[in-house]
Amino acid sequence: IDDVRELRNQVQFAPVNASYKVYIIDEVHMLTAEAFNALLKTLEEPPKHVVFIFATTDPHRLPPTILSRVQRFDFTRFTVQAMVERLSKVAREHDFKADAEALRLIAAHAAGGMRDALSILEKCAAFADEITPETVAEILGIALQEQVDGFTESLLGSTWPDTLGMINDLYNQGKDLRQFALAVIARLRQYILAAPAENEPARLAAIEEFSEAVREMRFAPDPRITLELAVLKITTGSQGVPTADVGRLEEKVRRLEKQISQLQTQLARQGTENVERSTSAEHKPEIPSASDEARSAFVLKVWPDYLKKLRDERLMQCEAFLKEGAPVEVEGDNVVIAFPRDRGFHKASIEQDSHREPAERAMSKLMGLRVRFKCVYEDETEIGPKGGAVPETSQAKRNEEPMKPGTTAEDTSQSAAAEKFLKASMETFGGKIISRPKEN
Repeated sequence: IDDVRELRNQVQFAPVNASYKVYIIDEVHMLTAEAFNALLKTLEEPPKHVVFIFATTDPHRLPPTILSRVQRFDFTRFTVQAMVERLSKVAREHDFKADAEALRLIAAHAAGGMRDALSILEKCAAFADEITPETVAEILGIALQEQVDGFTESLLGSTWPDTLGMINDLYNQGKDLRQFALAVIARLRQYILAAPAENEPARLAAIEEFSEAVREMRFAPDPRITLELAVLKITTGSQGVPTADVGRLEEKVRRLEKQISQLQTQLARQGTENVERSTSAEHKPEIPSASDEARSAFVLKVWPDYLKKLRDERLMQCEAFLKEGAPVEVEGDNVVIAFPRDRGFHKASIEQDSHREPAERAMSKLMGLRVRFKCVYEDETEIGPKGGAVPETSQAKRNEEPMKPGTTAEDTSQSAAAEKFLKASMETFGGKIISRPKEN
């Protein structure tokens, strides 16, 4: 406020050797409300020999009383080529040895701001006698353009081991991974603009995943993991491998409902035997009111809500690893989760105590009893995520039961499968059999 008052007194005096006095106030939005009020009278009736220039990057922060008394001019950003030409001129005038590619890298990082570009050029000149792309990258802590190009090509080529290796190298070199991710997004944008019809869905998906990763990296304790997860989502998706997201679980539920409908038709046509079969002592469930089949159905039903619960509790890494697998059955207090063979990274990560224990606690709260996760590969379990297999105990029981006259092996297999679904449904929903159709 004191500086504004002094300025207000000085504007009354005419210039000595020129026609105008020009006052430039940079970052004018930082003035206090009192300082703006002190300027109002001068702005309303400015002397003829005075010109005020207010520079700001946030014009919306200026009071309406100031905006109504000035003319607004929006300055456009400098193009990369214009900035390179200006930087070359400055380098020649000050005898700086600067590589053309280094000046282009400075201009690209300045994002259209000439002042920022000149500041970076000054830092590089003080750091080294000759300004090279390596010098600029070291000063700014960013990756070289060839590193960005190589990473982008590897990302679109779905070679995720090489891509993850590049991230680890950049991390060990001390590069800013968030700035690197922004550089990859800019490169993908250039690819889309250059050839919009060629491999466009994969590039758009990569931009979306990396944009989400950039937002999450602000708060992530280890930005490397966030970037690696984004790479795995992009590369595995581009190979056409199905991901265990909500859509996949919904598809499983639809298939299960279709199977139940078909079995109901078979029950009405063939009839079934008594569902109250006694079970051996060694197969009794720990909780008498729920069998393993009922618990399996319950886990499959609540799995989407469980993944959402993990995200709500800020267990995003656990949720990301478990999304690539799917629950297949419950064995006592063990929830068996099957992963495809190409999801070994996710399986190994969720098996670590730091990830497995909080995930198990969240599932235990949903089920009302202490459970543990047992992670396997899909080809190691008899009941895969797509269903269709029958446990060995059920198969043995069918082999022990004699077939009725006129009944084929296929009919007996279908009847046994129907019995299993009917029993699980009754235990889950608390139903009972009222009557059965008579056999022909």
